[in-house]
Amino acid sequence: MSRENVEIVRRVAEAWQSDDLEGFLCLLDPEIEWLTAIERGLGSAGSVFHGHEGVRELWNLWRTEFEDVWIETGEVRDLGGERVLRLAHIRFRGPGSGIAVESQLALLMTICDGKIVRSEDYLSHKEAREDVGLSGPE
Repeated sequence: MSRENVEIVRRVAEAWQSDDLEGFLCLLDPEIEWLTAIERGLGSAGSVFHGHEGVRELWNLWRTEFEDVWIETGEVRDLGGERVLRLAHIRFRGPGSGIAVESQLALLMTICDGKIVRSEDYLSHKEAREDVGLSGPE
């Protein structure tokens, strides 16, 4: 099952990059819980988006509040069981300021019955690796 889980994570990344909301949603469980990292990086508790409706809200937020959003996937690692860790980099610009932002991005995804049921974002590969019990270079 782990190879299939890695493929699901790769497919959801491709759907995001190709602006395919329906393709993105079809890989997510209707009751998904998505924990974002931007807010945690700014010192707040973060936001949680629930279900397909919440993910639609998150999708629209990123596509209307930011410009030139690009997420480049590096390593996708099977953690055994139902979890997959996706290490990536994100770039975007603030629409008002035009300031470009680049950051590491890691997504810890839990998959059940061929659907992503939970995703937790991190703005540090190191933090994500530590949280899942991995060590080593970034």
